[in-house]
Amino acid sequence: MRRFAVLGDQPKSVEQPLLDKLAEHALVPSEDGVPPEVEYGWCGGRHILDSRFDFERNVFNDAVSFAMRVDTSRVPAELRQAYKIMEEDAVAASNPSGFISRKQKSMVKETLARKLDEELKSGKFRRSRLTTVLWDLPTASVYSPASGPVAEKLMELFERTFGLELQPMSAGSIALKMLESRGHRRDYEDSRPTRFVLGPEGESQHPEYPWTAKGPQPKDFLGNEFLLWLWNEADQRDGTIKVESGEAAIFIDKSLDLDCAYGLSGRDTLRGDGPTRMPEAKDALRTGKLPRKAGLVLDYSRQQFTLTFNAESFSISAAKLPKVEEADTPRTQFEERVGLMRELWKAIDSLYDVFLKRRCSSAWESQTSAIRKWILLTPKPVAAVA
Repeated sequence: MRRFAVLGDQPKSVEQPLLDKLAEHALVPSEDGVPPEVEYGWCGGRHILDSRFDFERNVFNDAVSFAMRVDTSRVPAELRQAYKIMEEDAVAASNPSGFISRKQKSMVKETLARKLDEELKSGKFRRSRLTTVLWDLPTASVYSPASGPVAEKLMELFERTFGLELQPMSAGSIALKMLESRGHRRDYEDSRPTRFVLGPEGESQHPEYPWTAKGPQPKDFLGNEFLLWLWNEADQRDGTIKVESGEAAIFIDKSLDLDCAYGLSGRDTLRGDGPTRMPEAKDALRTGKLPRKAGLVLDYSRQQFTLTFNAESFSISAAKLPKVEEADTPRTQFEERVGLMRELWKAIDSLYDVFLKRRCSSAWESQTSAIRKWILLTPKPVAAVA
């Protein structure tokens, strides 16, 4: 899931008018004429045809669960081309020359358009897709797997429905929010990539982070440095980090994706138990690569979470929440899982806050030196599993 901040005067609690607005902007597929190529709206979320919005089905623990439905009606290009060739061949076969005339090609084009319109009207090529949405009112956040064009539709529809703006929360925008709240906006503006290893041009060259340099949040490289810092903490200090509300323990497991911050040596993908202990992991760091995505095991508030964490977008996938032991109804279980999800994001934010405080302090230079020395250390070989 990705996290979006809700900007504007949002309601303090879920009330009927909010559900009414969802119903008002629910997707009602076009029945007359040729349907639009793309149409979208809200959906109850239980299935594609779910059009109900009520407290029993959609409201859990001060959060609203629903979905966005996107329908596309589009004839595949390969099929469109096949229809065209078949029509032209049929017309050409009736000509003595065996060739189709220019006028006949124009007629075929009109015939083909009518045929495609009829098939589109029949719903033959309609494809529906659901994107889940959870609006967490207490934290003014929306959680959804939407990205790219789907995220753009989600943001547009949300603003049209509620008059509220959704802002994607990435490593850079979260850092700005955290630092600005402490009066350290200047630290955010002045931040530039840390050089952990020598670049091709020597000490004067700083990493370019090609995957963030041209994006909407050029400071998203802070997410990559955060993930490297977590790796160093886990390797050198058993991964236990003091946060504002106690302690959090972190361990990188199962997966690790690295990419060259200088845009030269490509990408490495490591899979297996303890990927950071593989010799290839340190070798990648020495050649200027930095982590972009990693599997994490996170212990926080006496609960253990496993997830895959994307450093730049600050998104998570494959998350496993702690098992809800005492849930007598499905509703209770869902509400407990909403609470656990909040705890997971609180843990990640708390760790990021600790990192940013160090990153913007005078201690960062000495920590950078320590990380450089650590990168040069040869890792112990991973023991073979019998």
